[in-house]
Amino acid sequence: MKGNLMVRMMTFMVLLSIGLAHIFNQVNLWELNWLWLAVFASAMGFQATFTGLCPSNLVGKLSKTGECCPAGSCSTTSQTEKAQKATSQAGCCGSDSSAKNSANDCCGSQSGVEIKVLGTGCASCDNAVKLIQSVADQKKIAVQIVKVEDVSEIASYGVMSTPAIVIHEEVIHSGSIPSQDKVAEWLDELASS
Repeated sequence: MKGNLMVRMMTFMVLLSIGLAHIFNQVNLWELNWLWLAVFASAMGFQATFTGLCPSNLVGKLSKTGECCPAGSCSTTSQTEKAQKATSQAGCCGSDSSAKNSANDCCGSQSGVEIKVLGTGCASCDNAVKLIQSVADQKKIAVQIVKVEDVSEIASYGVMSTPAIVIHEEVIHSGSIPSQDKVAEWLDELASS
């Protein structure tokens, strides 16, 4: 929740409207009043956008991605970490076990270049992942594809439309599935560097 501008603005507006109502004698906050519940909830949400302290849990537990975990319900691994683990377990050459045993192909090395595919799980995003993996397999270039589906993480890259491709933390494509030639060009540049 830390840094969430939408929550910060909404809670600020609630606190501002209650404060103005008190100033203009619409409500008296000096008396015991049900509005204190709204003040408390808004204040907790507002502070959470700055400090990251989770107001929905007595312990204030947050996941690694900064999400509130009511009663500790969040798992200890984030969505991005789960995607990275799944990609590394699948290997760089997909599920073909005979290809994994070949010493000359990309599966000899698991330390491939990280390529992030930003998208919320749409078919185009999934197809972009498959296309990049397919071209990498053809070129025998080790890649580690990380699928990022968290909307706030996608927004942190400034991406307005998905799928988007990120290499070395730089957005190099967004808004459509890249062409096979374009992916091959990116991978050739990565292999030569």
